[in-house]
Amino acid sequence: MTRTMMERFTDRQRHLLLQSVTLMDSLYDEGMGLLRDEEQNDRHNTRSSAHYALGLLLRSGTGDVQRACSLLDRVMDLQFNCPDEIYHGTFRVSPQAALPPAGNYAWKTFAPGFAFFLSETTEKIGKQLSLNLSREAGQALPGLDDRAIRKCLQASVDDVIPPVWKSYDPNWREFIASTFAVILDQFANVLPGGLVQRMDESMRIAVSASIDRRLSDAIPMNSNIELMHIFIVHYYGYRLENTAWIAHGDREAVKFLAAFEEFGSFAEFNTTTYYGVDLTVLGMWRVYGRSMTFKTIGHTLERGLWENIALFYNPVLENLSGPFSRAYEMEMTGHSSIGVFLYLALGEGYEHLAGVNCETSHDPLIALVGADIPAELMSQFMAHGGDRRVEKQFRELCERDKPDENRNLCTASAWIEQNRMIGAMSGSRNTNGQMHPATIHWKTPDGVPYYLRLIRREKGKSWNSHLRGMTFEAAVEKDLLAVEVRLETELEIEVVFEISGSGLSAAQITPQHWTFPGLSCKVAAEAPKPFVIRHEQEKLLEIVYVYHPAEGKQSMSFTLGIDPIF
Repeated sequence: MTRTMMERFTDRQRHLLLQSVTLMDSLYDEGMGLLRDEEQNDRHNTRSSAHYALGLLLRSGTGDVQRACSLLDRVMDLQFNCPDEIYHGTFRVSPQAALPPAGNYAWKTFAPGFAFFLSETTEKIGKQLSLNLSREAGQALPGLDDRAIRKCLQASVDDVIPPVWKSYDPNWREFIASTFAVILDQFANVLPGGLVQRMDESMRIAVSASIDRRLSDAIPMNSNIELMHIFIVHYYGYRLENTAWIAHGDREAVKFLAAFEEFGSFAEFNTTTYYGVDLTVLGMWRVYGRSMTFKTIGHTLERGLWENIALFYNPVLENLSGPFSRAYEMEMTGHSSIGVFLYLALGEGYEHLAGVNCETSHDPLIALVGADIPAELMSQFMAHGGDRRVEKQFRELCERDKPDENRNLCTASAWIEQNRMIGAMSGSRNTNGQMHPATIHWKTPDGVPYYLRLIRREKGKSWNSHLRGMTFEAAVEKDLLAVEVRLETELEIEVVFEISGSGLSAAQITPQHWTFPGLSCKVAAEAPKPFVIRHEQEKLLEIVYVYHPAEGKQSMSFTLGIDPIF
C-alpha cells in the first residue's frame, strides 16, 4: 500500500516527504527511540516523533515500518493517564521535562476562567504578603524587595497547582491525536494489531480529555487548536463509534463556522505561524472527514482562509503583510508552513518557499492533504496586482482574560505595494507578546529584504511573554504608520522598534530620523529619548524607549513618515 501511495505522489509531494524525513533521520536518537529536539539538542520531542513515524510509514524503506512502530509506542509511553488532573490525556513534550505536580487541583469543580482569576489573585496576595511582612518587621525587609516576595509566592503556587505551558502543554493532545488519526486511517492494515489497539485506547483518553478541556474552558483554545479539537472528536467519534463525540464535533464545527462568518476571519488572524497549522488541519477535514456536512464546513473555512491570506500576501516580497495577531517571526519562511502549501500549488521555481525550517516535521501531513487554493486566487500568489490598502476585522481570543470579555473586536489594516508593506492593528487587548501591532516589510532595489516590528518586553526579559497593562492602537496609510501606546503597569517596560537586515547602522538613528538601507523614516514621537542596541550576529537593530512607572507618564506615541531610498 505504501509504495502504491508513493507512486501516486506528485514530484512536489515526494520532494516534501523526502526532505522532511531525511531531516528527521538525522535527529533520530536510537537509544531514546525518539527524535531529538531541533532547537534543544539535549531534549527529545514527542510531537515531532509522531510526525517522523508518519513520514517513515510513507517512505517505507528498509526498517522504516519497524522504527515507526517503535516511535509510536515510545510516544504513547509518555502520555499522561491521570483522570483527575488537568493534564490528563496530553503527552509530555519531552521525557526530559519535569513532571507536573499532582493531587492538589480539583480543576473540574471550578468555573471557566479560573486560571485567569488564580493568576490575578496570586498577584494580589503577593502584594499583600509583602506589605504584611514589612509591617510585621516594622521596616522594609533587608535583602527581599516586593518583587522578590511575589516571585517566591508564584513559584510556590506553581509547585502545587500545575502551571500550563510551564509544566505541561495541553495542545500536545490535539497535535498528536491529529497525527495518529492520519496514521490509523492510512496504515491501520499494515501496523501490528496490538499497536493499533493501543493507539485506539490512547485516543479514547486523549479525545475524552480534549472534550473536558473544551467544555470547561479552563484553558482556552486558539483557532488552530480548536480546529484540531473538532477534527479529532469527529474522526475518532466515527472510528470508535461514539455517537456523543460525533454530535459534539458537529456542534463545534457549526459553532466555529458561525464565528468565522461574522467577519470572514479567524480569531487567530493574519498569522504566518498558525495559518500553516490551520491549513494542515483543514486539509485533514477535507481528506479524512467522515460526513459530507463536516467536509462542506471545512471547505468553506479553507476557502475563506485562503482568501484572507491572498488579501494580505505580497508575491514580490513573498510574505504576508502585518499586523500579526500572533507570530514568532516576520518572515513567512521562518516559522511557518504557508510556503510549503504555496510550493505544492505553484510548483517549479517556488521550491525555496518550502525550505527546511522548524515546522518541517509537519510536511508529511501536508504532502498527504495537499493544497486546495481556489483557482481564481492563484494569480494573487504569482504577481503583484496593484498597490492597495486592505482592512479586515476579526474577534481575537485573549487566552489570559476573563471569559466573555476576551473576544475584542480588532481591525487589521495594511498598505501593500510592490516593494513595501506597512501593517497596523487597532482594538486588540491581547496580552501575548506574539501580537505585533505595527510592522513594515520592504526590500532594496537589489532585492535585500528587511523588516521593522514593534514589540514590548519587561526590562531585561523576552518579548515572547504575557504582560498586562499595555495596549497599542495603530493606524496606516500610504507612507504613514502611527501608533499610540498605553502603559498602565508597575513594571519597567521597554517599547522596542526592532529592525532586521544587513548593513544596519546605529549612527543612522536619531530621535527625529531613522535611516535604513532602502528606507527612511521621519519620526515624531512623544516618548522618552531612545537608545539604540545593535546585535551584529543576528543582524538586528533595536530602537528602545523605556517606560518608568515612577515618572507617571503612561503613554507614548509615534508617527513614522516613510520614504523609500533609491
